Amino acid sequence: MYAVQFDFPGGRETLSYREAIEPILGTGEVMIGFEASSINPADVKISSGRIAPRAGTSPFTLGWDLVGIVDKVAPDVDTFRVGDRVIGMSTMASTGRGTWSQLVALPATSLALAPAGIEPTVLAQLPLAGLTALKAVDELGPIPDQAVLVVGAAGAVGSCVVQLLARLGVEVHALVRTHAQGDALASVGPVSAVYTGEAPASSFGAIIDAAGIDAAYALRPGGTYVTCVPGTLPESVGANGAIGVTVIVPESGTNLATLLGYLADGSLNLGEPSVFRLSDIATALMAFENRLGRRTVLTS
Repeated sequence: MYAVQFDFPGGRETLSYREAIEPILGTGEVMIGFEASSINPADVKISSGRIAPRAGTSPFTLGWDLVGIVDKVAPDVDTFRVGDRVIGMSTMASTGRGTWSQLVALPATSLALAPAGIEPTVLAQLPLAGLTALKAVDELGPIPDQAVLVVGAAGAVGSCVVQLLARLGVEVHALVRTHAQGDALASVGPVSAVYTGEAPASSFGAIIDAAGIDAAYALRPGGTYVTCVPGTLPESVGANGAIGVTVIVPESGTNLATLLGYLADGSLNLGEPSVFRLSDIATALMAFENRLGRRTVLTS
């Protein structure tokens, strides 16, 4: 089989689509034939060396998201059958197990049945971004009765956060980098106010940062600041009784099933991505770096 791998970090020039060893199916696992995955900022951080996988050995296979067809199941797995289309996420930074591979073995508990009628290239955008957004909203605790600021609201995670908050009836304010991103939010969900570059100071009791940008200046005393980007919780959070939380996203087929339910009822929507072959990874990564409001998805 073939996979996108790297022997040492250094960026896209160190990645290659090459012959790789077929994974071994372990207890409680499912073997999946690759159909689609998406490129996330975490992939670039890992390939560049800014994040080092905490498990596994070189060569490493990249990739977090996965949509594919079940090829084989372990004897103790009865939740999926050969031929099922499934969706899942691998926490590659923790496990060292990537999904940009013709065959991927993942725990059955990390998977959910993919719905019929939605293309794999669209579904592939959901796992990491959607699970991160769901966890971030959960970290807020009780539904806020005041406006929540979403930082990086036009990005993959941010747009999911906006929609998840909106379905709960929360008043959403958005902070984006450009006016074009602000205009694009009109198709994402109901946003009460959009700020470009900087939000009003000391105005929000809750902030979800989906971009790793310090927006603590906009937090009220005693508020809650949730960051979706590890290592970016502002040092100033904690002053004046504020609560700071960093989102740690687990693999969860149950949570993916919840998100798929939101897709089904129309409260969560995914855009049409730019699609590239897995074997054309260099071109796909260049497109990702120059993306203009569209996700970059890899297909078989």
